[in-house]
Amino acid sequence: MSELLVIRGETDGTNVSGIAPLDSDLFQSTVDYFRIPKGTTAKIWFKKISGEGETLFTLQYTYDCTVDSPTWKNIQQEKLESKGEITIEKRRPEILRAFTGKEALRVIWTQPENSPSKAYIELGLEIE
Repeated sequence: MSELLVIRGETDGTNVSGIAPLDSDLFQSTVDYFRIPKGTTAKIWFKKISGEGETLFTLQYTYDCTVDSPTWKNIQQEKLESKGEITIEKRRPEILRAFTGKEALRVIWTQPENSPSKAYIELGLEIE
């Protein structure tokens, strides 16, 4: 059985880079990363990005989020060129496997110097 989960993240509107706090209807509060349950896969089916200005969102993956300083690997990047909205849907999703339960996904963002603005990202994850 699988579960479709929509995770949302956003920029803070005051800095030009950072880690997007992630939120979902299943979370009690925002988190810096989403830990993939042991023995499952997370399939990224869609990304929806909107904002007030140019923003680069980078999806990162780590094999062990429990260590003091995890090593994050860039897996996907999506860029909003200017004010507006884009939706990216995949026929073949990006698949992230969790063998140990320590694997995690996070979103970081960057914007041009001296141009901080609000931007949002939604990820459609299927947990299977």
